[in-house]
Amino acid sequence: MQQSSVSSGLISAANLLTFSRLVFLPVVIAGIVTRHGAVAAVAMLLLWITDLLDGRVARRLRQASAFGKTLDSTVDFVLIYSLFIAFYAAGRLATYQFAVLYLGLFTILALQFAQMATGGGELAATTLGKVTGALQYVYILFLVAREVLPARPALDVVSLALFAALAVAIVLNGAECGLQVRRMAARSAAGPRDG
Repeated sequence: MQQSSVSSGLISAANLLTFSRLVFLPVVIAGIVTRHGAVAAVAMLLLWITDLLDGRVARRLRQASAFGKTLDSTVDFVLIYSLFIAFYAAGRLATYQFAVLYLGLFTILALQFAQMATGGGELAATTLGKVTGALQYVYILFLVAREVLPARPALDVVSLALFAALAVAIVLNGAECGLQVRRMAARSAAGPRDG
């Protein structure tokens, strides 16, 4: 009986919606790499809709869980960085832009690995984590939209402004990740204290 309750918690409508984003991801990537912007845009729209719906479905159907929250964060992480890599590989991001974006990936992973290494339970969070994630998502949506929009100088300005805001958030969030990793390492080195 316990096995069915565990699998029903893992296989829920909300979690299937979250997981479906991974089905749309290769379609978005293929559209980007092959310069089929409409394909990328439609798949990204479907991906975005499932991202908007999964949390609402989880709450409405009372399927919210720690697993679902972790699944949502993990899938978003995979999506965002897979798409940044695709845009860089397709020549739509400059090397300096990709370096800044990669810094975001590196610092977040460093924090999560430090959390696991020191025996932490939940995914570690930072003050600017949600803001940085939201800016990354907005920037990805903008990049995909540019695949179908006509080239305009105003869009170049918007792109630079969005990237600049994201770069600042990544650097600040990265600094906080570094401080948290340092604190975790110091606590781990100090070992357990006698009460």
